[in-house]
Amino acid sequence: MFKKAIDIGSSYTRPLLTGKVLYNDRKIINFINTLIILNKDGDVLTSARVADLFLISTDTNEVFNPIIKEMKGLKKKDVEKLEKKYGIKDNTVISLHNIIVQITSNVNNLTIIKHPYLDLAIIRFKSINKNEFNNFPIFNTKDKGIGTSICHLGFAFPNYDAFSYDKENEKIIVTNKMMNFPLFPLNGVITRNIIDSNGLITMFETSIPCLPGQNGGPVLNINGEIIGLLIDNKKIVDQENPDIIMNLGNAISSSVIINFLENQNIPVAKNN
Repeated sequence: MFKKAIDIGSSYTRPLLTGKVLYNDRKIINFINTLIILNKDGDVLTSARVADLFLISTDTNEVFNPIIKEMKGLKKKDVEKLEKKYGIKDNTVISLHNIIVQITSNVNNLTIIKHPYLDLAIIRFKSINKNEFNNFPIFNTKDKGIGTSICHLGFAFPNYDAFSYDKENEKIIVTNKMMNFPLFPLNGVITRNIIDSNGLITMFETSIPCLPGQNGGPVLNINGEIIGLLIDNKKIVDQENPDIIMNLGNAISSSVIINFLENQNIPVAKNN
């Protein structure tokens, strides 16, 4: 039922690859998130938490790169003093690097515009690869009633080997050794509308979970139109029987997204 929708959605959906390095063993941990290309200017829509990865990457590398280099060649007791001074634990993330596939190779030169309070953001890159995208989403504000058939679309279960860690120079190296990140669709229905912290109905709940990595991805109707943006997973545990657990998804409604984009003077293709 959603084959056409997935084909359409895949034309404007891209992965954000992230590698982080832990202090203890310098092991790289890969994870993935989802971005939506909005137009020929390369404006990107995603969740604010996903957009924050670019800011976190810059801050983390600026803070820890000189500290880690300062530790090189020091005696153990002197290293321990620095660890205590800067609060560095075994699981402290000391390096973070992002790769965006088929949008831009320069992930540091960008502007992030966040919604005033919802988990929603626009990313504008200074330089983009315009020849990599030609199809853009249509937003639908009608198909969001309870029971509407929907499909989550995004990236999950990262299976790539894009980074290595140079222990000598204490930095992440981009290798692009194995780049395998197929889209992972899930279909279900809208189960409930959700009231936000301001008492407004700006979100809805879905009968299927938002898998790790699908954050920032679209919720599609059967025509491949966007009716929401995935932001997180919601776990419900039955109070009388804790063994009964249900994982659901949360999404921001397309009408809210359209208002946000139009307020930022970003043209939107919509079906009202």
